[in-house]
Amino acid sequence: MDKHYMQMALDIAKKGQGNVSPNPLVGAIIVKDGKIIGKGYHEEYGKNHAEINAINDANESVEGATLYVNLEPCTVHGNTPPCADRIIEEKFKRVVIAQKDPNPEVNGRGIKKMENAGIKVEVGVLEEEAKKLNAFYNHFMVKKRSFFTLKAALTLDGKMADLRGDSNWITNKKSREHAMYLRFINDAVLVGAQTVRHDNPHLNVRGYDKKRPFYKIIISKKLDIPETSNVFKTEGNTIIFCGKNADKEKIKNFEKLNSKVFVNERSENVSIEFLISTLYEMKIQSVLVEGGASVFSQFIEKNYVDRMALFYAPKIFGKGIPAFGKITPKYVNNPLKVDIERWETFDDNFFIQGTVCSQD
Repeated sequence: MDKHYMQMALDIAKKGQGNVSPNPLVGAIIVKDGKIIGKGYHEEYGKNHAEINAINDANESVEGATLYVNLEPCTVHGNTPPCADRIIEEKFKRVVIAQKDPNPEVNGRGIKKMENAGIKVEVGVLEEEAKKLNAFYNHFMVKKRSFFTLKAALTLDGKMADLRGDSNWITNKKSREHAMYLRFINDAVLVGAQTVRHDNPHLNVRGYDKKRPFYKIIISKKLDIPETSNVFKTEGNTIIFCGKNADKEKIKNFEKLNSKVFVNERSENVSIEFLISTLYEMKIQSVLVEGGASVFSQFIEKNYVDRMALFYAPKIFGKGIPAFGKITPKYVNNPLKVDIERWETFDDNFFIQGTVCSQD
């Protein structure tokens, strides 16, 4: 039954999507005498963790019960007290954990603390499923950088816009709704200056109640984007990365629009490394890279694309703007490979999601 209850913990943890970052998604189930007496999940950043919500939800004493939780209980004082201490205080008999917390401030300390208190602890039940659920969090803790998902809406022949640069709308409504869901579960969306100038996107999250700050990131080495762009009129925190030769007056103007401007003082361009280090310092764990082709090529060439999320419509443009036309040519013996992990149809559109295989 351990797998059954752990799956329940994983399922309930998903309810926190979009609202707990930079914390992980965590669900907890309390079982006593063969029945569930409490359950909870981390609902919002800064509020109770899953374990505490499950304890508070219990309809009887949790003493002697088993706690199922998909991530190791914390041991640090943050916005809330350590969960491991509360578990010990409540005298749980057994704690089943899917995954050890990769956060170096926890990483095994919660397990050891509970074991030293006489609680039987088991680790590794549905571990792979737990790691997939918190892919953004795990990656951020281990790789020390944001998790980048490259998202594009394409024709069957790989075009992201027609020859005039028009892309509204290649894919259908259901595909666009799922694309909005991807924005919801990520911390940020990123585009280049060309996309802002030509498409004038809002870059906001629509249709979802996202309580956590959402970041709209623009790469514009010369700050050559209109101050009247829609991106400055919608909710969210706008971040602009520019090169050292960007006009200082423009920087001041964009800052007056409640935007944060980061200047790469070492180059007239915006290096991906400069962007990545800045986002890491800001604790932005996940970024949806939405274009355009030049931005895609920069991330791909540097091996910084962790996932592809591609929407295809049954259309062919022939001559048009290819999504991947600016990357270094690949050949049959050394293509960029994607390990497909999900395939789904949205009426006559289809969606594929996969992990980008290392090019090393």
